[in-house]
Amino acid sequence: MQPMDRRLMREINQNMLLNLIRAYAPISRTELKKLSGLSLGTIVGITAALIEQQLVREVGVAESTGGRKAGLLEIAPGGGYVIGIDLREQLIAGTVLNLHGIVVYEDTWPAPLRNNATQAIGLIAAGVEQFIERSRVAREKVIGLGCGISGPVNVQEGVSVDSWILDWHNVELGKPLAEALDMPVFVDNAVNCLASYEKLYGHGRRFHDFLLVTLGRGLGMAVVIRDDLFRGAQGLGAEFGHIPFEVDGRLCECGNRGCLEAYIADHGIVTTYHELCADPVVVKAGEANIADINELYRRAKEGGRCAARAFELTGERLGTGLATLVNLFNPQCIILNGGEEHRIDLLLEPMHAALEKRIFSQLGRDLSMIVEQETTPINWARGAGCLVLRDFFSSPVNA
Repeated sequence: MQPMDRRLMREINQNMLLNLIRAYAPISRTELKKLSGLSLGTIVGITAALIEQQLVREVGVAESTGGRKAGLLEIAPGGGYVIGIDLREQLIAGTVLNLHGIVVYEDTWPAPLRNNATQAIGLIAAGVEQFIERSRVAREKVIGLGCGISGPVNVQEGVSVDSWILDWHNVELGKPLAEALDMPVFVDNAVNCLASYEKLYGHGRRFHDFLLVTLGRGLGMAVVIRDDLFRGAQGLGAEFGHIPFEVDGRLCECGNRGCLEAYIADHGIVTTYHELCADPVVVKAGEANIADINELYRRAKEGGRCAARAFELTGERLGTGLATLVNLFNPQCIILNGGEEHRIDLLLEPMHAALEKRIFSQLGRDLSMIVEQETTPINWARGAGCLVLRDFFSSPVNA
């Protein structure tokens, strides 16, 4: 084997120290030596360079054990900033995150994106430039832009393969946005963005293998296996919402019939309600809104049998779907994200019952279930910003 390039070796060592400091801060150089296996001289040299670059800072000293007090290190939050945006039908949600993954500025602005792929790049780029100006973050401190979008995404090419919500198909975003904004741009499915946040800073930090499932207008999923996102052979996998649930069932927004999403997403709940009331109204994706779900929730709480049964059936179907995922992936944890004002509490009891009934053997043993009741557009944009942070903290070997 040829010897490793010294520059690459230093980059690998620097990346390892950055991640150790991020994970264990505040931490001394001596503790870094124990965790990394690097020599103290190497650690002193690299951390000095990181402090000079304003990526790391000293935040006090450790308790003395008899010798010189050791300085404690952490990632310098203001050493750089990332932009995260989430694309919606008629608006863009944006966040600025520091290197601690904390939102330091947020905003939303109107942008007519649905059925408007031809003008999308100009609309997004102009909006992001104005957003950065409003944030008052120095342009030279911006490391890059993360962009979250619904539907399957070719991450390597930065292409929205199919976004039925926006009615975009094979729309290139990454390269033209990078050229327009003069910064690195990372594009991914919006649920993968949420999972990136969970892995770096959220509930997923303590799990190596977990699933993130999102409810609301659609039914989304991200899969983290051995601390990394699973994408499948073409990078388009983990489409939980489009698992066939019922042969020749309801027409899904994707064009197929019987997809699980058509029964569990908001429009699926409302359609189920009409079926139970012997009022066969088919509610299409995007036609059910928060007000509709709130009205059904009110009726269920007030004893309405059809409304209560609609939530119960939805919970049973969700639990059955989750059992399928547990049987396939055997995760340590499922993070269930309730969407924006989604009334998830009425789904939980029937969901858990169906899940426990249908899990194979001992695959559900020690399974953690974390329920997040509500997510805002800013949460999704924050996740998109974590695409950039994940790349920033990733090993150069994987670049």
